[in-house]
Amino acid sequence: MVVRSSISRLLLISCFAHRNNIASPVQAFSAFKVRTFPLHQHNKMHRCCLRSTSTSTAVAATTTSLHDESGDFRILCLHGKGGNGEEFLKRLLPLRTMLDDSLADSTVSIKWEALTAPYQISDTDDAYAWWTMSPGVRSFNADEYIGFDESASNIMDALLPSDASTSATKYNYDLILGHSQGAILLSALLATNVELQRSNCTYILNGAAWPNPFKKALTSLSEQTQHEIKKGTHMLFVMGQTDNINPIESAKQVHDSYQKAGLDVSIVYHEGGHSVPNGRDPDSERALGDICDFILQAVSEKAERVDASDGGL
Repeated sequence: MVVRSSISRLLLISCFAHRNNIASPVQAFSAFKVRTFPLHQHNKMHRCCLRSTSTSTAVAATTTSLHDESGDFRILCLHGKGGNGEEFLKRLLPLRTMLDDSLADSTVSIKWEALTAPYQISDTDDAYAWWTMSPGVRSFNADEYIGFDESASNIMDALLPSDASTSATKYNYDLILGHSQGAILLSALLATNVELQRSNCTYILNGAAWPNPFKKALTSLSEQTQHEIKKGTHMLFVMGQTDNINPIESAKQVHDSYQKAGLDVSIVYHEGGHSVPNGRDPDSERALGDICDFILQAVSEKAERVDASDGGL
């Protein structure tokens, strides 16, 4: 078990070296320790309801394989208001490409899938929302998310295997990435759904905001002894310093609630606005690299769990 866990860690360091053009193994190891692990340990950083099965989504199932009984490393993506699953996967192409490049010399396979929200905003646009609200009301000050329960049910149907019947459920995804309204949905769902809390999922919230109808659930997490979120569960917030849709102060409220609940919470700051970093400028490329490193560590930790569960044979 120790040997195979070491192999998974070495694979991750190799991916990191490949992405950062570091030739020396010693330099790669040193840089990896400084850059990647503090992401979880010290919390200091500057740093897609229908399942989409289109051609675009098939392309998103990258071929860059975690060859074990658990299958690929699978990421579930939740778009923002006005988007859809297929469009969101396209917007994530810079991140997917960077991960492909990082894993080019490995056997790890990342599979990206996205859900489309159930509420169409208009008859003429392929734009959807996870819930509806009265005109002029925003998610961070709304008293109710009309349709939240349907969206939450759709996500859990996607997350849980259809034959889930035992306490040792193997979930369909390893990481959930939410953007904007998708990130707000994810933050509220984790605070209220025990099945999600029991998972080994890792979470990325981009452009999040305070889920006001669920404020009691979030603020009471630190006081609850019955919630089942695992201590040390990794959660990454991506915040644009010029975000004028969901200002970062609102996202920091969510961050603080989960940090107090015992999660290992980190932040990637970037100079852009509300969108997912696209890597088109040095600062955005750095932020994208930090997100990539966060996902790579989750890949490594899954490999170590698999090693431990099979007894190291």
